[in-house]
Amino acid sequence: MLNLRLRALAPQSPSLLLSLGAPDRHAPDATLSVVHLTEPQLLALIESGEGKTLEFKQGLQHAPKLARTLTAFANTRGGILLIGVGDHGELLGAPHPPETLRALERLAHDYITPPLTPELSITLAESRRIVVCSVPLSPARPHTVLHDDGTHEIVVRVGSSNRVASGRALAELTAPRTSSRAATELELAALAWVEQRVAANVPATPIAFAEECHAGKQRARSTFMALERAGKLIGHGVGAARTYRPV
Repeated sequence: MLNLRLRALAPQSPSLLLSLGAPDRHAPDATLSVVHLTEPQLLALIESGEGKTLEFKQGLQHAPKLARTLTAFANTRGGILLIGVGDHGELLGAPHPPETLRALERLAHDYITPPLTPELSITLAESRRIVVCSVPLSPARPHTVLHDDGTHEIVVRVGSSNRVASGRALAELTAPRTSSRAATELELAALAWVEQRVAANVPATPIAFAEECHAGKQRARSTFMALERAGKLIGHGVGAARTYRPV
């Protein structure tokens, strides 16, 4: 049974019982323009190493190659690209950080369809400036990468690599995401809680929700993931530091 705190968060009006159907794939990506990571958070992220939701780059590369990483993140689980970090986590510093930010904004718009709007920031790590580029699991997926020869491809994240989507992965990405299932009481409570946290400028994480509403950490994570995949929440970051906001 849900506790009183969680029940108070869940909307009571039947008109608020939302359907977890497919979002409008043509709606603009309304992500915030800045992602905030403290130096300890950034160092911990780098220490965790590259993986499905994290990639390091020393500097800017050929635009379509970077666009593949952003697209794979958006199509799979979201993720963070760090510019100014070596393959083994060396803190090198991003070359010309302001220009790097602008270049990432341009390539996310010019080389990806539908365009992405990643969250970007410059964070200091041991006096080195690191460009942080966070991409959520996109409600407008699948996104495609445009190559210089005019061809497009749909890519996904497999481990720490970007791969062309095929077989089951491609079928899941391109299939209509529709469901007549109404949101559960826990899902409605989570949506209301996230809205309150964002309005108060406080990070909204599944762990914080579980602790405040006594919902169980694994149950909270599963609920937030279901809402994210249904296009009702946008998530940024990786692991326990992953934060959410309403779409």
